[in-house]
Amino acid sequence: MTIQPPPSRYKVVERGRRLEVIDTRTGERATSHHAPPPLSGGESLFPSMRRLRPSPPAAGTAGLDADTFVTKSFYDARAPRTIRINDVTRRRLDGVRFGGAIIIALLVAFAFLFWPLALGVFGFLLSDKVRTRLHAASTRFVDTLDQAR
Repeated sequence: MTIQPPPSRYKVVERGRRLEVIDTRTGERATSHHAPPPLSGGESLFPSMRRLRPSPPAAGTAGLDADTFVTKSFYDARAPRTIRINDVTRRRLDGVRFGGAIIIALLVAFAFLFWPLALGVFGFLLSDKVRTRLHAASTRFVDTLDQAR
């Protein structure tokens, strides 16, 4: 014995080269689906979000084409400091970013190949002595960059 699903409430018929949806309960044509109004960043759905949206940054204050950047205490012991970005500083920071990406890729590959040892390396990096040395090294690196006065 098979169980059949209940009959559909709607049926589709062709009238004059157009498809129409008929409601079988009322016998009338089903109302057409209206497209939702265009959204601009969710403002119409969430009006309270308008006041939470930050103002756009001023030119040259953030991003890859910025003139300066402000250090954070996560990697700089003397934070906050404003560092002037010129061609030499940009090349040095690009080198650090490229080297960091390579190191992260190697660590991920190492973690997949030798995952028990990766847990030990992760624990090693969490130790206070290693973290203070890495923090001091990054502070020394920031000291070598051009300071904005």
